[in-house]
Amino acid sequence: MKKELSIILPVFNEKDSLPIMVRLLNSTIKFKKEIIIVYDDQNDNSVEVAKELATELPDITLVHNNIGKGAKYAVEMGVRISKYENILITAVDEIFPIISVENMLNKLIKENLDLVSGTRYSKGGVRLGGSLIGAVLSKIANKSFYFLTNIPLSDCTTGIKMMKKSLWKSIKIDSRPIAWAFAFELSIKAYLNNYRIDEYPLKSVDRLFGGSSTFKFGPWLKEYLKWFIWGYLNIKKKNRNEKN
Repeated sequence: MKKELSIILPVFNEKDSLPIMVRLLNSTIKFKKEIIIVYDDQNDNSVEVAKELATELPDITLVHNNIGKGAKYAVEMGVRISKYENILITAVDEIFPIISVENMLNKLIKENLDLVSGTRYSKGGVRLGGSLIGAVLSKIANKSFYFLTNIPLSDCTTGIKMMKKSLWKSIKIDSRPIAWAFAFELSIKAYLNNYRIDEYPLKSVDRLFGGSSTFKFGPWLKEYLKWFIWGYLNIKKKNRNEKN
């Protein structure tokens, strides 16, 4: 497989983080790449910044997401127009993990994997910043899910994922467009469908610069809890069937 990468960046009012992220990607990634910036709203303050970046730097595409609002649909829009088979999805405020992009891609290619998921919770992984309640719930949920299911991902909910485009296209995403719940669902369904999956430890620092968080505790908890239970039941069923 060629060392080529389509990087999909959903944005929502990320005028401060976006130029840092894009310039860092441009300076650290020396292999063939494209950066696809996807926005929902024409009034998003990321749009003008993205247009300026596109005139200054190569391989940047700005696209309006007209499928539906939210990161889930933004990623789908980005995948549809992407040129390469290898896909990276990440939130724009997740700047520090970008230094690990090449290592993640090398792992994906050399080990012939379908998905490499970033992890903040295995050896070498770190999570700093962001909302305290979000951080606590994320760590408890991920460690509990890992312990209960034996899935080979210690951080199923992270949105930092590198995958083959064919994996994304083959999995039906049913979660509601709440935060990055679709990333949790994607992890579960990739495992249930016997895709080759693994993880790579990341140092993650949430939201250093500006931006608008879409985090709402009630809907977030309900959606993630739904996929936690659904995933637990279906993975246990899969494991039982494989033993018989």
